Amino acid sequence: MTPEALLDLFLLSPVGLVEVDESGRVEVANLAARHLLTPFTKTGSLEDLFNTLSDVAPDLAARVRGYDAPRGIIVENLELLAPGQHSGVFLSLVKVNTGCIVAVATDASSLASSRGLVLRLSQRLEAVQGAVREYAIYTLDAQGVVDSWSVAAERVHQWNAGAIVGQRMTELVPPDHGGASYLQDTLALAARNGWCEEEGYRQRQDGTTFWATTVVTALRDAAGEAIGYSVVSHDVSERRRLEERMRDDASSTTDYLTGVSARRAYFDVAQSEVARARRYGQPLTMLLVDPDRFRELVDQHGTVFASEWLRAIAWVCRQESRTTDVVGRIGGEAFGVLLPSTELSGGLVLAERIRERMARHVFGGEFTQARTTLSVGVAEVTDTVTTVDGLLGAAGTAVERARQAGMNLVVGFDD
Repeated sequence: MTPEALLDLFLLSPVGLVEVDESGRVEVANLAARHLLTPFTKTGSLEDLFNTLSDVAPDLAARVRGYDAPRGIIVENLELLAPGQHSGVFLSLVKVNTGCIVAVATDASSLASSRGLVLRLSQRLEAVQGAVREYAIYTLDAQGVVDSWSVAAERVHQWNAGAIVGQRMTELVPPDHGGASYLQDTLALAARNGWCEEEGYRQRQDGTTFWATTVVTALRDAAGEAIGYSVVSHDVSERRRLEERMRDDASSTTDYLTGVSARRAYFDVAQSEVARARRYGQPLTMLLVDPDRFRELVDQHGTVFASEWLRAIAWVCRQESRTTDVVGRIGGEAFGVLLPSTELSGGLVLAERIRERMARHVFGGEFTQARTTLSVGVAEVTDTVTTVDGLLGAAGTAVERARQAGMNLVVGFDD
């Protein structure tokens, strides 16, 4: 290669090249080097490389002085980030001969941006974990050993990170829960299906227990293999106590015809859930499920059919709902479904499943030709909808809009 070609390569290379002496004084630098290293300078002038980088790499001069070989790599791919900026470089120092060192700088801005994104996401996650009160969030390695522990998990399980990290998940469940076999089966199911959900007791460090719904989700590598698991346990002890109290007094809390919660019991739970949602800033959604043309079809098919239809609606609502949701008969033919920790969008999805399943329902006996539909209104707790009555009123408005639009529809309340 001719000297002219070498000079062009030096000047036009996309990689920053700087020739310095052993004291760091810059002899010559190409355009790429000046572009990459200027953000590190205080004056915008690149005269002394070691002084320019003293804030981010204060030991460069010492490394050069301590390098005794006649030539070779002194520093390789040292990552440097410009103070207060999103620019960065990878820096290598190569000793060419005595008194001559070449600095090679390559762009690391994309890495700096990625790290900034990771930092912001980490801060958001920490904020979420700090805000939740009834959810324990932590991760396991592939063998079921706790390898990260959040503030939220410490609050719910009352274990500090130092005591639980490195222990198996079995420490967080009662001794009679199945131990190693339970853990193995749970992780295998999550690895096979992507996630698994269960409801049962969880244990605090002092041995006391609480009732929780737990979701275990597999974390996979690029090849799709499970390399760990995220775990979210929701303390639903208060709701379970309410449900047990309702079962203990079934004559007054359970609707005799459909088996779902009676009106009073349903609204007792709803009042508690609205208060909890507002206190902790958690979402809460209600569905109002109302059969279309109810009086007309009852007049056509009789009161026996009316009972069959109401039982079918209750059955469909319970089948499609989660164990943590509350289904109640809140009017003559109207049903409510309360969805804790669920936003409006999630309520719309569930409502559509209920509506579609009822439309496909086939009645038995003499009513096989009867076809029924539902209009479903969906509303959530907001800054303006803050009470049970407000939630029910908003859902009722959505039902009326569904009816006006032709029935057999799901409508979300939008104030």
